[in-house]
Amino acid sequence: MRMKLNPMRNRPVIALAGNPNVGKTCLFNALTGSHQTVGNWPGVTVEHKSGRCNYKGKIYEVVDLPGIYSLAGGSPDELVARNYILTEKPDIIINIVDASNLERNLYLTVQLMELGAPLIMCLSMIDIAEHNGIYIDTEHLSSHLGFAVFPLVLNKRIEVSPILDKVEEYLVQPPVPATIHYDEVVEKHLQNIWQIVLKSGLGEPETKVPPRKFSESASIAYDILIKSRWQALKLIEGDAELTSRLSDEDRALVEKEISAIAKHRGQEPTFVIADDRYGYIRGLIKDVVKRKRKSRLTFSDMVDKVVLNSVVGLPVFFIVMYLVFLVAVKLSQPCIKFIEFILSWLFIEQLGNLLSSLSFPQWLNYLLSEAIGGGIVTIGSFIPPIFFIYISLSILEDSGYMARAAFIADKFMRKIGLPGKAFIPLLVGFGCTVPAIMATRTLENPRDRVFASILTPFVSCGAKLPVYTFLVMLFFPLYADLVIFGLYLFGIIMGVLTGLLLKKTIFLSAPGDFVMELPAYHIPTINGIFMHTWHRLKSFLLRAGKTILLVIVLINILQGIQIPTGRDSEKTSILELGGKLITPVLQPMGIKSDNWQSSVALISGLFAKEAIVGTLQGLYQNSEGEISGDQLANNIKSSFGSNASILAYLVFILLYSPCAASLTMLFKEHGFKWMLFAFVYLTLIAWMVATLIYQILAFNVLSIFWFVVIGAIFTFIYITLHKIGSKYAFQTE
Repeated sequence: MRMKLNPMRNRPVIALAGNPNVGKTCLFNALTGSHQTVGNWPGVTVEHKSGRCNYKGKIYEVVDLPGIYSLAGGSPDELVARNYILTEKPDIIINIVDASNLERNLYLTVQLMELGAPLIMCLSMIDIAEHNGIYIDTEHLSSHLGFAVFPLVLNKRIEVSPILDKVEEYLVQPPVPATIHYDEVVEKHLQNIWQIVLKSGLGEPETKVPPRKFSESASIAYDILIKSRWQALKLIEGDAELTSRLSDEDRALVEKEISAIAKHRGQEPTFVIADDRYGYIRGLIKDVVKRKRKSRLTFSDMVDKVVLNSVVGLPVFFIVMYLVFLVAVKLSQPCIKFIEFILSWLFIEQLGNLLSSLSFPQWLNYLLSEAIGGGIVTIGSFIPPIFFIYISLSILEDSGYMARAAFIADKFMRKIGLPGKAFIPLLVGFGCTVPAIMATRTLENPRDRVFASILTPFVSCGAKLPVYTFLVMLFFPLYADLVIFGLYLFGIIMGVLTGLLLKKTIFLSAPGDFVMELPAYHIPTINGIFMHTWHRLKSFLLRAGKTILLVIVLINILQGIQIPTGRDSEKTSILELGGKLITPVLQPMGIKSDNWQSSVALISGLFAKEAIVGTLQGLYQNSEGEISGDQLANNIKSSFGSNASILAYLVFILLYSPCAASLTMLFKEHGFKWMLFAFVYLTLIAWMVATLIYQILAFNVLSIFWFVVIGAIFTFIYITLHKIGSKYAFQTE
């Protein structure tokens, strides 16, 4: 007996559950198309993806649960998935299983079955399994499990109609998953603990969703029975939260039963349950899987011999990333010029003429056409490089290579004090630092989460790419791809050096273990690639667009407010005055005393790095009135004066404080002190390194003085961090 669709919901809810890298996103995209939203789960920063599916006039809500290996609750992702299933009670759970790695994937399936969840299984990568000589009898598997099983080929268009037809059928008559039985003695003690749970009231439903209609009392009773048995299993597995909710008397009774299981099997009860689950899985596989030939070296194995090689694996990764930036720069250049021409003609020239013909005030005409229109042009110029970066990363992710990158990095990452799994948030940082910090939630160790969050800003996010592209194309047009790649690489090097420093000072404890399963390589689907790219690009442009337009309008207002300087009748804008106050601090890194515009741009970069471009364009134009693109470029070049100065400036942009959104995320994740530490440390390091680069490239006698100053500051930083680490060790609070 299963509960029918809850009439209190507006629409049926389908949840997608499965291990990481099994194709959940492909199925999610096939079901929802463009009707998707991305946010955070309430109370946590684990990514929440949901969307709408319209099939035969009926609308379904589709929720993509985080990729997990079990429902143990050992990580935030597992807790989110488990709590959602228990409290929100989706009408159907589609469990995506990698057919080429059935034994490992079915462990989650077994746990979902023990929860009594209404299930449908989709066997992804069925083509890879068959290529490896693994043939699965899906009908036989379905009869064993008690619910429908569908094969999927991810590199082809996924036909969702049969799946949704079965969803519709199960909404009327939900399936009853098979019961997983343990050995006779374990089952006996499990039954005893089950009775204790029932008596204690732990199994009472905590669902936020009211009971469904066919028989309210029967529905509640069924939920209590299923949930209480599952809780009995969790108690055997040592769930601390559940154990703490028992009375002293009940806890003693449960511990007695658990001790009996341990004595019977001669091993920890947690391992007993896991062994029996895998025993059930192996028996199932033996019955439904046929192997037509002995296992041989697969395509994935052959490729992995190269990309996972301890000698060439890391160089291959850097070559791949260089090709990504080469493609992004080369393909985006003509696109940028075309977009800038179209948008300038439309939003500046034509809009300005229209407003003039309508007799709009000059200040309003300037604000709408030059300021806001110019901001739109700037935002438009971001689209090509960001698009090509995102589409390249989507291809690498969907193909299975990014998982290899984390594996390659494990040995290297441990040298700087982090597990290989922490490499994944750093890779996410190529897109945006905010989700990169969010991605650290997948790390089980709190020490690792904070450590990784501090290092993520060293990876150049997508917002920095337009800044690099704009300035590098002005100063180094012949070597743009090499310079941009060099900046990305230099950021990684600085992250490594910072990791070594923090490992020996603040983060003295050892990193957590790294366990990750490598998916088989497969050809990404065009639909999946463009869906990933579109959602990332849309999110970036919406965020960047609002910030840039706001910053540009604010800059124009501040530039327009003139105050007396005290000399005759001369007046200076508030913006220029503020910039001139900051500029002396930046002079050691090559910023000339009259180049206050570059200082103001760095301030706007604290709101959003991409705003630096709009600020530079707006200020250098405003200083001379309306000027051509060539004149603007000449103004910027003359203001910086030398390649040494612009290189130092680019390095400062690369390393200094992350944007306000990233700092806010650091605050939410780890508290005020770690946010403040990131802001101060990164900005100070940026100034020191940028100064060092400029003084080396433009060496003179005064440079020796600045070398001494930088050496003294670094010594102070090291001693201070070492004292803090020695006294307080690692603390997250």
